[in-house]
Amino acid sequence: MQQFHVWSDEWVNQGDWRETIQKLKQQGKIKYFGVSINDFQPANAIKLIETGLVDTVQVIYNIFEQSPEDRLFPACQRYQVGVIVRVALDEGGLTGKITPNTTFEGSDFRNSYFRDNRKQQVYERVQNIVSDLKITADQMAETALRYVLSHPAVSVVIPGMRSVRNVERNCQVGDGRGLPGEQVEKLKAHRWVRNFYE
Repeated sequence: MQQFHVWSDEWVNQGDWRETIQKLKQQGKIKYFGVSINDFQPANAIKLIETGLVDTVQVIYNIFEQSPEDRLFPACQRYQVGVIVRVALDEGGLTGKITPNTTFEGSDFRNSYFRDNRKQQVYERVQNIVSDLKITADQMAETALRYVLSHPAVSVVIPGMRSVRNVERNCQVGDGRGLPGEQVEKLKAHRWVRNFYE
């Protein structure tokens, strides 16, 4: 699998990348080709998908960031392109472990990601999800992963893991069970348009 980690749809008809990808596939040097879509730009790969040359796309998708459902996922389903989901747990925000008093060590990038009042905002939104679904905060990570895996366009998720316990719990979600339809529908109301990377 060859995956580009930066993509812009303006490149679709530029350069000789298309011929190169086809040649690499014909030579057996790669079997699949994919791109990792730029943060919060899920529609910036639609033209690429329409070329028929891409096998997978990697995209940010989670309970808060639902915009890939708008245009990207339908295109992926139409052209049979696999979807690799990243940031399914919103950098830890959807684990139920972030509170207004959470601290991160030293150079942990989450110090910037969750700066100012962002921890408070995330905490309140997660509490709303917990209340809406009638689950516990400890069930949030599993719920967030199962939400992502419930979408028929999603092939696989890359969850972050910081402990053996996280690894074990996240692997259990690979049993193929998604969330019940009623929970998926309730979670649509928790879409939150924002970019904490800025």
